[in-house]
Amino acid sequence: MKNPGAAQSQRLLGLLEAALLREARLCRAPVFKNGRIQGADISSSQHREMILWLGEMSKLFQFLPETFALGVCVLNRLLSTVKAQRKYLKCIAFTSLVLAAKINEEDEVIGSVKDLVAQSGCSFSTAEILRMERIILDKLHWDLYAATPVDFLHIVSRIRTDEICANSAQNARHI
Repeated sequence: MKNPGAAQSQRLLGLLEAALLREARLCRAPVFKNGRIQGADISSSQHREMILWLGEMSKLFQFLPETFALGVCVLNRLLSTVKAQRKYLKCIAFTSLVLAAKINEEDEVIGSVKDLVAQSGCSFSTAEILRMERIILDKLHWDLYAATPVDFLHIVSRIRTDEICANSAQNARHI
């Protein structure tokens, strides 16, 4: 008789390998030189502030941790790809989170872009967010989903849980 736990572990290891390959191909962080993102007028402290602000927005909108992680990943990939101006940083960050929400969240959770902007207290127009969405999608070739740290945590914890369950079942048979 085949061990069903072994098949599950193989599947999870396959998911882990696929996530690692996707991360290697897609995850890029902005390069900082002299305290600024290389090729941009954005400082490391401004970048950090945007990440913290995205966390606040994610909490305000009651998004999943996966959505926040993907939003940060999209933001970093874009900032490592284009020479972004500081005046657009908040709009880029907000739009990155909105795009991540469109991928990870249920429609009922997200609401409309107009509602999200109003809730956030930002002064962007819906048209600006939609325009920025098109720019981000174009620059990232419509390939937004990259493996995030949260994905790895889910996979590894599931592998570990399966190992513990398998060991418990094996120990129970010996009793």
